[in-house]
Amino acid sequence: MILLLAIGLVDLIVTAVLHANGLIVELNPVMRPFIERSEWLFAFVKGATLVLAWIVMARHARNNLAFVRKAALMGAGVYMFIWTSWFIAGSFV
Repeated sequence: MILLLAIGLVDLIVTAVLHANGLIVELNPVMRPFIERSEWLFAFVKGATLVLAWIVMARHARNNLAFVRKAALMGAGVYMFIWTSWFIAGSFV
């Protein structure tokens, strides 16, 4: 659970800093409008989704910790795959 949230937090910080310095564009179509308006708005919205994810996982972990651990680990893997794919694709644009 912590791994997934840590990846999300690192992504939030790196994306906001790189975008603020004009080094990247946000490829996620859901988050793009937020970061184009303000990196602070992006950080707030992304941070809120991370907090919400933590709350949902913590609530479900009380009843099924094994499932939450597996889902968070799979989510971390998928997150890293998507982020890496977008990073590589963006490097060639």
